[in-house]
Amino acid sequence: MTKINLQHFLISFFFLVCTFPQIIFAASLSISPATGVYSSGATFISRVVVNTNSQSINAAEGTVKFNPQELTVVSVDRSNSIFNLWVTEPTFSNSAGTITFSGGLPTGYTGSSGSIFNITFRTKNASNAKVSITGAAVLANDGRGTNLLSSMNGAAYTVQALSNNPIPEVVEYVAPANTPSAPKITSPSHPNSESWYTNKNAILNWELPNEVTSIRTLLDSNQSSIPTRVYEQPIKGINLEDLAEGVSYFHLQFKNSDGWGKVSHYRLAIDSQKPSSFEISLPENADLANPIQTLNLKVVDETSKIIKYLVRIDDNEAYEYIDNSGTSTITLPELSPGRHSFIIEAFDQAGNSIIGQFAFTALAFDRPIFTDYPSEINEEVIPVIKGLTRPNSEVEITVQKTGATATIYNVNSDSSGIFILIPEGTFTTGVYELSAKAKDQFGAQSEISEIIRIAVQEPGYVQIGNFLVNILSIFIPLFAMVVLLAISIWFLALYLRRFRKKVSVESKEVEVMLDREFKSLHQVMKIQQQKLADSHKSKKLTKIEEDMFYTLEAALSMAQSKVEKEVIDVERLVQKK
Repeated sequence: MTKINLQHFLISFFFLVCTFPQIIFAASLSISPATGVYSSGATFISRVVVNTNSQSINAAEGTVKFNPQELTVVSVDRSNSIFNLWVTEPTFSNSAGTITFSGGLPTGYTGSSGSIFNITFRTKNASNAKVSITGAAVLANDGRGTNLLSSMNGAAYTVQALSNNPIPEVVEYVAPANTPSAPKITSPSHPNSESWYTNKNAILNWELPNEVTSIRTLLDSNQSSIPTRVYEQPIKGINLEDLAEGVSYFHLQFKNSDGWGKVSHYRLAIDSQKPSSFEISLPENADLANPIQTLNLKVVDETSKIIKYLVRIDDNEAYEYIDNSGTSTITLPELSPGRHSFIIEAFDQAGNSIIGQFAFTALAFDRPIFTDYPSEINEEVIPVIKGLTRPNSEVEITVQKTGATATIYNVNSDSSGIFILIPEGTFTTGVYELSAKAKDQFGAQSEISEIIRIAVQEPGYVQIGNFLVNILSIFIPLFAMVVLLAISIWFLALYLRRFRKKVSVESKEVEVMLDREFKSLHQVMKIQQQKLADSHKSKKLTKIEEDMFYTLEAALSMAQSKVEKEVIDVERLVQKK
């Protein structure tokens, strides 16, 4: 009996010794992270990892199961896997809710968190989503394919319904220990990752730590993607050409001997096009008599937001306006009545701009009316002037004497619209013109009133004296002019009388002299005629010579007759009274 018990003990001990290493060094497959809370519609990354418990393994296989009503697989990624040989690459089926895999590596792997592949899940409905591993095996690197798998650890995720303020979609990536930190990306072409640019070609640079053995990159529209393009020979920069309009992200990840490190995400915002349209309008039922107006600004930009406006009103200097309220409106400064034009330039986040133009007429309310005022007063009376305009308005009254500087008075109308002006002191003699303009309690302005006139005269007795002085000042110079004119006429008449006498005497002397001279000429003519006849043998003149003397005699007689007639005419003219 003792011998049999000893044999049983030795057999049991030998079995325990032979099987003990397998129990201690058993391997496990797990889903990491094992828990998490996500919003409905969000994406996140889970990893299938192996813990060899210090054993060397060279292969693993299995099936990951999930509920397709709770989760869907977006993609699987084996680029950072510890395996490089695949019998069955990770393949998923969302309809069946499975991911199958079978891979290995010839050299073997030993470690506590070896990543076999990554799974990008997208959540669906609010639920407690579970992910499990089934039908799995982890084979030892012992030449016999010993299955070391002792446990399969699944995961449970809480999926919450979307709230009114949904949490932005985040893809989680948990870097293994001792792997590189997130790279620091810089850009000379797009230095601020939060800004917008028109340049569609980006230059990105980064420093490479000595332990980095490879890198991987990705350019997409997801702000938290994991890079997929591997560079076995690490590069220090990249040129991205013809970037798409809008926001994209460049993802960069370093790898060292311990695996892939943290991921950097560099935002690139591109908007190379100006806004497509710009409409400016007044709000419906706008009161155009109100000097404070608001314009509606509707700018269409498919890519980036409108961040500022440059506003020019009429011929004034342009000023910058930033719509901090986000209402796409602009409140204008106080406008005077009349036509106003607006040129507004809208700028998007990238600096692209579009210009819009608009114009409208700011109206004025009815002009004030002077209802009670004197048309004539004297210097001793202070006038009282009444008028009518909008109730509770400020009335500016301009009083100007002809040829003098205007005086401005400000009064207020009462609740009935009546305003009263009582000037300070009396008016001096002259004609005064008065006009009024009103501004109501909301700032609206009126048109200028019609001009009224007030004549200011001196008191009655002074006025009569001034009248007599004015009459005499006219009559005396007029009387003096009449006397002077009469004396002038008398002297002129006297002069003319003397002149007639003198002319009469002279004309008679001319007449006697002319008669004597013409007789003398006739006598000379006869003597010369006789001399000419005596010179001939016959003592007679020829026919031609007789005709010549006859013609000269006739001409001389005619001349005498005409001169005498003119002298007689002069005498008659002088003798007229």
